[in-house]
Amino acid sequence: MPVYGILEKQITWYEASLSLQERRGRGHFSTPPRLVEHILDACGYTPDSDLRATRVLDPACGSGNFLAAAAHRLVSFVTRTGLPQEECAALVQRNLWGFDPDPVSCFLSEMQLSAAVTPSVGSVDTSMPITVAATRWHIHQADGLALQWPEPCVDLFLANPPYLAAKNTDLSAYPTAHRRGQADSYLLFLNLGLQIVRPGGWLGLVLPDPLLARTNAASERIRLLKEFTIHHLWHLSDVFTAQVGAVVIIAQKSPPRSQHQVAWKREKWKHITVAASNALSMPLTSPASTVSQSLLLHQPCAELRYLLSNEHGSILERLQSYLASTPTSSSALAPLNEFVSISRGEEFGRKSSYLMQQETSNSRNVEPSWSPSDTTLLPYFPLLRGGKDIRPFRPPHSRWWIAREAIAKPLERYLSPKLLVVKSTDRLQAVLDIQGHVALQTLYLLHLRKQDAPVDDLYFFLALLNSRLLQRYVYVLYTAYKWVQPQIEQHVLAQLPVPFVTASEKEAVIARSKLLVHACSPPGSVVEWKKNARDIYEEQECALSALYNALLC
Repeated sequence: MPVYGILEKQITWYEASLSLQERRGRGHFSTPPRLVEHILDACGYTPDSDLRATRVLDPACGSGNFLAAAAHRLVSFVTRTGLPQEECAALVQRNLWGFDPDPVSCFLSEMQLSAAVTPSVGSVDTSMPITVAATRWHIHQADGLALQWPEPCVDLFLANPPYLAAKNTDLSAYPTAHRRGQADSYLLFLNLGLQIVRPGGWLGLVLPDPLLARTNAASERIRLLKEFTIHHLWHLSDVFTAQVGAVVIIAQKSPPRSQHQVAWKREKWKHITVAASNALSMPLTSPASTVSQSLLLHQPCAELRYLLSNEHGSILERLQSYLASTPTSSSALAPLNEFVSISRGEEFGRKSSYLMQQETSNSRNVEPSWSPSDTTLLPYFPLLRGGKDIRPFRPPHSRWWIAREAIAKPLERYLSPKLLVVKSTDRLQAVLDIQGHVALQTLYLLHLRKQDAPVDDLYFFLALLNSRLLQRYVYVLYTAYKWVQPQIEQHVLAQLPVPFVTASEKEAVIARSKLLVHACSPPGSVVEWKKNARDIYEEQECALSALYNALLC
């Protein structure tokens, strides 16, 4: 077996020996070799290029996957150009640098570099100097963030840094961690790359996807968009077992041209690996969708909202611009929280002993048929746990119950008519609850603010929250950028734009919304209603889109 294959097994064994909890605590998740190759290709670090003067740094090198792949390419460059073999080890030693606090990772990284330079077992090339084995590579057991770096000093900055938040890890020793908002370790590494890459040099970064839109990364995004030309942005799921989406940034340190387009892809990593194993060409650098880098820079906090480049982006961008530029006093739109209050349900997990399935409740003589007005003696209340119990427009129904003594929040909050919106999802969806369900924290509860407002007004907001326009608004601007375990944040829900409408326009929307609720009701509804539900929904969509478009023209 080739030396590299043996090492790959050793690295896999070492990582497998760490518990998932320990790997998460240390942020120890190696970059897949296939993704490493894609990144090096995109950064132009190929044997066809002159690699002699390219200084490569991985400040959190782990087991050395980035550096080993770079070394293989450097060896291939030496072979292609016919340079003396004795120069190979010297080039690797001079140009490839790695740092990591873990001594075992450093040892494996050193072995990978030696294996890349040393011929494979069984095919020894006698022309290769035997001094390779004794060569000391620049792999150092150290914290790359704690060093004093001369600026600038690197041509290719490669990193898949640990994803550690300040709330779980003490980052206070790093000067750049002292600022407003949550400090995350990966932002410290991004800052380092922005500082020490030479003009014309490259960044190849694997970062968690909250980077794309989280507020605490705004200053890094602004600097990246102003000082670097982003060539590729790859948003990937399933790369790691850490339950986090990955975003790969390929950028060159050179201010972008005014019309520069960023090529982006949104893929499941397993699809790419399956395609490769089936000999199908699916390189990440192949033709992709594009978005203007200037558009990204002009987002409110320089969010990397690449989906604004799709067919729905223009109206959403105009809507966002309208909200940002129009004074509240003259706006024809108002935030949702001016009309409704927003709260959350009970703070229990789904496995709490206070929760009970309907089958169990029958054995305890809990009556499943009840009304919100008859609550005086009930020991249990019907419960909605989350997205599984919610379908747009359909009246909610659950087979779960919660003990009365476990309900900590005011009972009236649940018994009064309310809208329910799913929290842990990437798609906006709402239902009207007049059956008096209790809800867990995975649902938002919306109540009309005005005490004298008619309950019918809830049907108007039900239609808006289930509209394609607001669904796309939330997805394209907010939730798509946390691909794994996305959530609709309460502040996003509170600021959804609601158009001021005439009484007749509102009445028409409410009437269609009631028809859709009736059509989506459980068994007992008329079959013809279900056939016509699509037509009613499309009519509603056209009417709601017209309300917004009239404001943006």
